[in-house]
Amino acid sequence: MKDFNAQQDMNKQVEMYFDQVLDPSSSQELLQRVNSDPVWSQAFEREKNIREGIKKHIYRPVNSSQLSQAIKNHVLDPKK
Repeated sequence: MKDFNAQQDMNKQVEMYFDQVLDPSSSQELLQRVNSDPVWSQAFEREKNIREGIKKHIYRPVNSSQLSQAIKNHVLDPKK
């Protein structure tokens, strides 16, 4: 049971790091653990890969002003 809780704590800290919720000293401590412990390094890389994969598959308009203008045009002239 102790290992499961330790795994959950590790995953939570890694998630908090990527969410930029940790204070600077905690971030530094986490990065030191990642560099020195292969288990932490693996969890860090797994979370990093997941987040990069999500970013690659989310469509974001290049220019949000174009989206705003398209909405305005549609509202002003819905027949288009």
